[in-house]
Amino acid sequence: MFGNYKMHPNSGVNPPYSPAYPVEWECALRTLEVMTRVDQKKVAALLADTPFELVNDRVAFRFMASPGHTLAVHQGRMFDLMVTVAVRYEDLFTQTHIYMYCSDPMGIAAGRELFGYTKKDCTFRFDEAADGNIQSAVIRRGVPLAEVSFTPDPSAPVVRLVDDVEQPGGEIHVRRLPHPERLETAYADIVYRRTPIAYSAPVSGRVSMSLHESAFDPLTELEPEILSAQFMVSDVYGGGFAVEDRRLLKRLIP
Repeated sequence: MFGNYKMHPNSGVNPPYSPAYPVEWECALRTLEVMTRVDQKKVAALLADTPFELVNDRVAFRFMASPGHTLAVHQGRMFDLMVTVAVRYEDLFTQTHIYMYCSDPMGIAAGRELFGYTKKDCTFRFDEAADGNIQSAVIRRGVPLAEVSFTPDPSAPVVRLVDDVEQPGGEIHVRRLPHPERLETAYADIVYRRTPIAYSAPVSGRVSMSLHESAFDPLTELEPEILSAQFMVSDVYGGGFAVEDRRLLKRLIP
């Protein structure tokens, strides 16, 4: 199922207990990043039950295809839509994903259970043309959520998550386990992950992005204002404990 990928000892593949997926993986990334501005009060409300400090009013919509993902070898690639903001927590300058959508069930389970990602299931299109044009769409359970069309244009601006040269590093989330008997959280902690990633210089371009209303996925309520779009490639992402910084920072409950 995992091709030539070498599994690691105690990786979690089909043991007689949870998890039943590898706790280590790797892939390449092909990322179309649409940078937007959102009313900061809206994002702050989404982070109200976390200890994270919101940095600014920018929200990145990252349409990410990951060819050769070792959790999705059978499909050839995995896809994620990450809706991301920059945050600070103690001495960390990092980022958190307020919404995430993923095309692979193993990726969804691993992301949520290991790192507290907000991943939900989706199907997708991510089509790259020879001239650099990209068309992508995200559909959740038959309901269209987002569509994007990108055309390279070197005269277009490049706006990143923050204006400084140093961009937020890694990802941080509150990971929660619901109580089996009542509607409350039985366990919660703060997890940080920083993976090797070496993006190419951003290719700027012109973009159109449409978000569609959904009662269960209220992306349209963000009302994002598009600032820029850029396409980037990294030949390395992840790679496991030997090369990643993975930390359980603090137990919150109990």
